[in-house]
Amino acid sequence: MGRISVTVVLSAFLLFLVQPLIGKVVLPWFGGAPAVWTTCLLFFQVVLLAGYAWSHFIKRLGHAGEKRAHLTMLTCAGVSVIVMVMEWGTPLIPSASWRPVGSEAPTRELLVLLASTVGLPYFALSSTGPLLQQWVAQKVPAARAMRLYAVSNIGSLIGLLAFPVLLEPFWPLKTLAWAWSGAFLIFVVLCGSVAFAAPAREEAETATPQSPTPSTVARWIVLAALPSALLLAMTNHLTQDVAPVPFLWVAPLVIYLASFVVTFDSERWYRRTWALPALGVFGFFVAVLLFFPTEPSALFALSGYLGFLAVACVTAHGELVGLRPEKHQLTAFYLSVSVGGAVGGVSIALIAPRVLSDFYELQLCAAALPVWVAIEVARREPNARLPKVFLAIATLLAILFGWSIATRGTGVIERRRDFFGVLRVEQDPRGKLLMHGRVLHGSQLNDPGSAAGAAGLKPSKHRLPTAYYAPGSGVGRLLASLPPPRRVGLIGLGVGTIAGYAREGDTFRFYEISPTVVALAEGAGGHFTFLSGAPGGKPEVVTGDARTSLEREQPNAYDVLVVDAFSGDSVPTHLLTKEAFALYLSHLKNERSVLALHVSNRYLDLMPVVAREAKEFSLHSLVVDTENDEDWAIASLWVLLSKDANALKLDVAPAKSSTLEELNTHGPLWTDEFTSLWGLVQW
Repeated sequence: MGRISVTVVLSAFLLFLVQPLIGKVVLPWFGGAPAVWTTCLLFFQVVLLAGYAWSHFIKRLGHAGEKRAHLTMLTCAGVSVIVMVMEWGTPLIPSASWRPVGSEAPTRELLVLLASTVGLPYFALSSTGPLLQQWVAQKVPAARAMRLYAVSNIGSLIGLLAFPVLLEPFWPLKTLAWAWSGAFLIFVVLCGSVAFAAPAREEAETATPQSPTPSTVARWIVLAALPSALLLAMTNHLTQDVAPVPFLWVAPLVIYLASFVVTFDSERWYRRTWALPALGVFGFFVAVLLFFPTEPSALFALSGYLGFLAVACVTAHGELVGLRPEKHQLTAFYLSVSVGGAVGGVSIALIAPRVLSDFYELQLCAAALPVWVAIEVARREPNARLPKVFLAIATLLAILFGWSIATRGTGVIERRRDFFGVLRVEQDPRGKLLMHGRVLHGSQLNDPGSAAGAAGLKPSKHRLPTAYYAPGSGVGRLLASLPPPRRVGLIGLGVGTIAGYAREGDTFRFYEISPTVVALAEGAGGHFTFLSGAPGGKPEVVTGDARTSLEREQPNAYDVLVVDAFSGDSVPTHLLTKEAFALYLSHLKNERSVLALHVSNRYLDLMPVVAREAKEFSLHSLVVDTENDEDWAIASLWVLLSKDANALKLDVAPAKSSTLEELNTHGPLWTDEFTSLWGLVQW
């Protein structure tokens, strides 16, 4: 089993190493939204299902035909890597012509891109584990053969954790793509040698084995689908509503894989006597957290959410192992597990965004999993006391999660959901807010002509820039210092607040990736009027990824280019690379023009990266740090950059301003080949 174990571990390592690798390749092309990672997970689950189906159905070809079919598929996968090199010059990384042009939900384009890059290699890797376990089961008991599944998940964990910790911070993307592809070709050779040496099936095996009952298959699928759905729902919630840090895309998947390792390695790890009470405790913890508009602490919340995910996955997968079949049905079992994973992924990535107006899928999954586990346990131990108690607890949890859905959204007057997330328009005593998860995307004070705004507000305050763009902010002081006519480019629309600074003769041009944000800012629902009420006509809005749009335009000769895309959600790192800065500077009018970056972020310190880019391009800097000194303002951190130091001489109190040199920040030089947030997290 030595060579087989090495092959299984290598296949699992490559299988999960390529997930964050290709995710980092495609994220910038599709706006860096958490939904991009969710769609990637869906793709991987579906291809994993296809690989398991392959390993199950090629048994019908007989032993010799089975080996020939698998060797042919491995050869095709290896050739596909060589074709990518010939076509693009680098494996896994497609040419720029594959970048999406439109701004609509790019799910289909993303799936096509993934299929064209890692589709066939991933299919080959995913089919290896169950097929080799089937071959091993010819000589050893099924329970021992199933331990290979736990071993493979250890390889998966190593691959998944190696990327953000050991590889991404130190190696360029192309180098990692070449290394992965070389290791994959080694795997093809190794797996081919195992196939040649695979033992022939026993005579009894050639007869048609007894198939599992439909009821058993259904139970396998449900017990696999619920943790899979919870994984994606939890990932969405954490990255949207708790802490928009990309590492949280990996943490839930690590927990999910670890639960397979624990439960499939040996029955001694999973015990209902500790798992069911723990699931109840963490379930109540999460249910209570969901009643709060914001968590008291991100770390406190993460411990509860991730703890619940861990216990839920271990419990469901532990019950799944309890239903394991004999060796004749191993591939059918793994196929059913993979079907369940795909069902969970499709439910969250494709169905939920179309039928749910908000991220309610977490509550639904968190309610359904304990209830199903309680039913499953009661079915196996109908006379025991623990299952009856836990069924009552699970029912109470379901009620609490349902209640949290019913009470969510107090003050919300409109809710819209698209590929890039859920947007909520909320009513505040002073005006209206646009929220994306728990990140403020802009606000506007009440119209004094309405009953809500009649309490002493002057007419001018309706168009007064608020939040991060208030008059005392860095960008506010900059725009106030420039006489019209001004040409201003703005990456990140929000509600169009900066258009409050527009004057007759000005040109304001926004770049925004979310069509829903564009619709609301342009007046859909009648909530916000910064754009529609701008003097001289409504500013132009370019829908799509800002960097892609700028690359396709002629130089715009902007007096000011504002980049405001880093305050929340997943940080689009491709907007902070050396290539991005070179692009920004090419769109500025002259050396007195200013590049303004809004770098406020609760979880990431982006100043070292900006400082390194400023040094690279010999830019003078002014850092403006403002507090909540006005009732319509929010604390903000702006970095203003220019070739001419005189362009940055603004009326700012010394206590609120500094330079990047004075802050003495040192960071890495980000390029399109190298970015890493690992050292920037404010833990």
